[in-house]
Amino acid sequence: MKRSLKLFDLAASSSYKSAPGTSCSVAAGQRSVQAAGERWMSSKGSSGKLYTQQTRAVSLGSSSANQVVQATAPQLAMATHQRLLETELGTMFKEINQELEKEISHHSELKEMATYYFDGKGKAIRPVIALCVGHAYNVHMGRENDEELKRKQRLIAIISEMIHTASLVHDDILDHAETRRGKKSVNLAWDPLRSTFCGDYIIAVSSKLLSTTGNEDVIELLSRVLSDLVQGELQQLQNKTEEGERFEEYISKSYNKTASLMANSCQANAVLAGATKAECENAFLYGKHLGIGFQLVDDLLDFVSSADQLGKPAAADLELGLATAPVLFATKQFPELETMINRRFSEPGDVARAFECAIQSGGVEETRKLARNHCNEAMDSVAAIKDSTYKQTLAHLCETVLNRIN
Repeated sequence: MKRSLKLFDLAASSSYKSAPGTSCSVAAGQRSVQAAGERWMSSKGSSGKLYTQQTRAVSLGSSSANQVVQATAPQLAMATHQRLLETELGTMFKEINQELEKEISHHSELKEMATYYFDGKGKAIRPVIALCVGHAYNVHMGRENDEELKRKQRLIAIISEMIHTASLVHDDILDHAETRRGKKSVNLAWDPLRSTFCGDYIIAVSSKLLSTTGNEDVIELLSRVLSDLVQGELQQLQNKTEEGERFEEYISKSYNKTASLMANSCQANAVLAGATKAECENAFLYGKHLGIGFQLVDDLLDFVSSADQLGKPAAADLELGLATAPVLFATKQFPELETMINRRFSEPGDVARAFECAIQSGGVEETRKLARNHCNEAMDSVAAIKDSTYKQTLAHLCETVLNRIN
């Protein structure tokens, strides 16, 4: 890892020229993160954007003083991603736990409950996205050396992880989950009532931290996430009967439950960087499309992982009565699914049959394509900002999302 960090440190200050005449293409399941990131072009086909095949000679440091390697832009982006995790977010969970603990005035099981999921086992994709957007916009605005700005943007990243984790606590209660990240879910380790208070407490502490940013626009953006999360949960309890309405509601729910947090934290860090209104909106769109793509992949894995690993239906969403993209797409080929969706897969055999239809139809592949389209939209949204290693890492994050299904 020291080698990767050295690659980043020596090359981050160098700009990368875009390759004119390239096209944006995200091939399905045929390229690694490094290879998939070789092209980034706006959908309008104007100028070349990012992630070129260009390489740059980089020294590996004192241990190999005379050695020079050719580091591609994708390699540098991957190193940047890892650097954000290991340095700027390396102590994130420890700091969150400290914030949660210091608000508790007497001995209470709340301390153990509130810190239960902040054990460092999460992927931390949301804070990485928020922080990377912040750094990319800092470079764009010429403020990459503003330490106070970076401190506030890091705080937004940390708050995004707290809000996400609180939503996981509440999700596990509603879904009667039994495990989370390899251990008992909080609602089983304690009970649903106490767990509800635990999630509320995490939200309360994150809100207090949010107030310290001193920026009303940022506070409003992150507060909006909480409203969206509630709306998303209520949408999940509803069941639209019209096919067109159903898919529209599904995407809306995916935004509210997943993408809103990414979108608004990205916009918040662009606001802090002093970007224009249009540039801030583009940061929002990056997070929105990446978030929807992320959720689509999550929903796809609910089918693909079960089929590949287990060889039998085990789709968790179907068990909960939820119709996600693979099933919704499959209704075109298997109209019988409409009745099952309306009764929320409640009759014997519904889950197994719906799973089978999704696998046999084009629903899985259509979900893959839609996820790629949203990730392409995410990359195009920030194509106009100044080139930097952080901008390249934004493309790498899109490829990281997509490569979960490759």
